This record gives sequence, structure tokens and C-alpha cells, in this order.
Amino acid sequence: MRLFSVFFFLSMFLSPGFASENLLQEAIRTFDSLSSYAATMRSYGNTEQIIHYQYQKPGFVRMDFVKPHKGAALVYRPDTGKVQLRPFGIMKPLVLSLKPTAKLVRSPSGHRADESDLGVLLQNAQKLADRGTFTQRGEEERLGLSLDVLEISGHPDVQVGDVHRYVLWMDPSLKLPRIVESYDSGNKLLEGLVLEGLIINPDVSGVFQL
Repeated sequence: MRLFSVFFFLSMFLSPGFASENLLQEAIRTFDSLSSYAATMRSYGNTEQIIHYQYQKPGFVRMDFVKPHKGAALVYRPDTGKVQLRPFGIMKPLVLSLKPTAKLVRSPSGHRADESDLGVLLQNAQKLADRGTFTQRGEEERLGLSLDVLEISGHPDVQVGDVHRYVLWMDPSLKLPRIVESYDSGNKLLEGLVLEGLIINPDVSGVFQL
């Protein structure tokens, strides 16, 4: 009986679904342990954006836009609950203070600055996984790296927001996603996101003010 129990446990541990779940849990633990990160975000799909992104717990965010609106900058501060927006780089004195729900500071996909970090993404992926399935699709070469490909699909009629399926390309050294694609229930790509030059725990003191 004990031998059977050990064999059953090992079978579960080595199964693709269990391994995939471990990758997601490991990413959540990694995010929980970091204090800050920075990357260049490139989004694709219906719209294309290039943004230099900086984050510091408990939720400070800075975005410097390269495409579109080159020169524009945005800062979200959880201590004020406001988004500061400098819409034109050549008019630096002009800074607007807005709620994070304001349409002017939401992405074309409807994402809010205060919900733009990897922690929110990973928690949404976990919510979908709790009512869906994991699949580990092996490794793929992307960004000059060998990344583990993790697919998370909700059961029929299950979605988180508009997302029914995530595909995550996980960096085995950083233990965080480097590429993310989200799909709706009709398997249409909602958005793709690439994190280039991802740095964990950089010194970002003093950057969250326009």
C-alpha cells in the first residue's frame, strides 16, 4: 500500500498539469518576494505599444511612452490613488491628475495603470486556472532564451474579465513570464505582451513623480 501511495504521489508530481501548476505558483512566489522590476513592454494585437515600465511595491507604476505618444509619461501612486499624466513630452509643465478609471489613462485594451503589474496578471491567471486546466507545451526559443510555455484555459463558459485562455512563456532563470498572450472564448487574440530587458529589484527610487 505504501509503495502504491508513493508511486501515485510521484505520478501526480511528474504529470504535465502538476508541473505547469508549479510554474505558475513559482512565478507568484517570485513576484511576492521582489520589491521592484523594470522592463520595456511591447504589446501587439489590435494595437501596438512600446512602453518603458517601472514598478515598485506596494503598487507604484511609471510608464514612459515610446509608441504611440512618444514622450508622454504616466505615474500611478497608491498613496494618493491618482494617476499623474504628462501627455506631451515637449510640454513638461503640463501634468494632469486623474483617477485610474479615467478613460484618458486606460490602455486601448481597457487596462488600468493600477492593475498593470505582473502580480495582477499572475493572480488573474491563477483565478482562471482554478476553474480550468494547465498544459505545459515544452520549450520555445524566444528573446534569445529558452522559455517554458504554459497554457491556462478556463472550463467552458469560464473567463476572467474577457480572458478565457492565457499562454505564458516563462523565463526559467527569473521564474517570471516574459511573453503573455490572452485569448477570448472564441480563441481570438485579445493582446500579446513582451517584456524585454526584464530586471528584478532595480533602484527606482525617485522616479514616481512627474
